[in-house]
Amino acid sequence: MERYIAFLRGINVSGQKLIKMEALRRVLADNGFADVKTFIQSGNVIFSAAITDSKHLILVIEDLIEKHFGFRTDVILRRHSEIENVLGVLEVIKFQEVEDRKYYITFAKEEFSVQVEVPVFSKNHDVEIIYHNKKDFISVSKEYKGTYGFPNSFIEKLTGIPSTTRNPNTLGKILKL
Repeated sequence: MERYIAFLRGINVSGQKLIKMEALRRVLADNGFADVKTFIQSGNVIFSAAITDSKHLILVIEDLIEKHFGFRTDVILRRHSEIENVLGVLEVIKFQEVEDRKYYITFAKEEFSVQVEVPVFSKNHDVEIIYHNKKDFISVSKEYKGTYGFPNSFIEKLTGIPSTTRNPNTLGKILKL
């Protein structure tokens, strides 16, 4: 059995697409997923599955959500080892939290086939992509007019692919579950 992390895009935000994590755990466990755990309400699901075809597994989870919760949402899937690898890249980059910068990792639902040379800056220069591997992006957000840039919409516009963003601390905690 392979260990996976599924990131559900856009759930439990502003009262939209509500899913209780306990109900989601139960649905997945009742449908053949093993050792199902969730982390916070933003749709982080850790589980084991015998299915090794990621695209098929995504469709199964998206179909289950639609059937049991009444709406469809993008599921972005990574193997446990893929999360470890991207966090390892971040360590090699020697990231440091400094007062005016925040680091994020953005996961695209599918591979981005266009070559992008880093660094890539958002229009306001509040987000800088410093690494990517066609599916995963590491970015730095800087303060701009009193707020920090958030890379998700910038990366979705750049790639045209649904994506979701997490901070490295959250990912580290997920890997320990």
